[in-house]
Amino acid sequence: MLEQRIETYWNGRADSYSDLIKREMVCQKKQAWESLLRKYAGEQENLTVLDVGTGPGFFAILLAGMNYSVTAIDKCEEMLKEARQNAVSAGKNIRFLKADAHDVDLPKESLDLIVSRNVTWLLPNPMEVYQEWHRLLKPTGKALVFDANWHLGLSDPALQGECDKYLQMAIEKGYKQNISPMQRKENEAIARKLPLTYEKRPLWDEQAFRNCGFRQVEVQDNISSMVHDEIEQLLYKPTPMFAICASK
Repeated sequence: MLEQRIETYWNGRADSYSDLIKREMVCQKKQAWESLLRKYAGEQENLTVLDVGTGPGFFAILLAGMNYSVTAIDKCEEMLKEARQNAVSAGKNIRFLKADAHDVDLPKESLDLIVSRNVTWLLPNPMEVYQEWHRLLKPTGKALVFDANWHLGLSDPALQGECDKYLQMAIEKGYKQNISPMQRKENEAIARKLPLTYEKRPLWDEQAFRNCGFRQVEVQDNISSMVHDEIEQLLYKPTPMFAICASK
């Protein structure tokens, strides 16, 4: 089953992924992401927020530090274990739940804000997920998606060639890959079975949010210069990170 395969893969990467976000917590990326979240969320405090696919808890911890009431979900128990430990270390009170993004056990119209980073590309059923987010959000609520066309190159040889070229350039600049060749192979095998691997985003997401009933969708095609360091900007030049803010 694809969902189980995804869960197994990311459980196996929980330790290394947690190390990555611990580094993000103590560099300029923390402030960069806080600024970006505030830009879209506004200056209100006491918002009720859901972090979808929290992983080791980076966004959840940032949002809790912004005086929001945060619930964070993930499908992977090992990721949640790391997230709970990281939240304790950061002194943040966060509710962590093991849950699917398309089936969250929270009341209708109970959230002000839903956020996700590097998660939506992994969804086997993205339309169901966006519909669920519409259900969960209050009438004035917003959904924030930060992601990229990470695996579009699997169906676009020209793009894959660009990705390979910039990967080599980044390695020459000092980039060290944080996954093994076996993990990379499994990651790509999973990606080939996922629908958003074959869609050009964020164009697809913009239309999907509108189809799910969101009244306004704001898109920023490239936020890499805001949240990536110099080597990452080089590495991800063919597939820059985008931002989507969908207002109910």
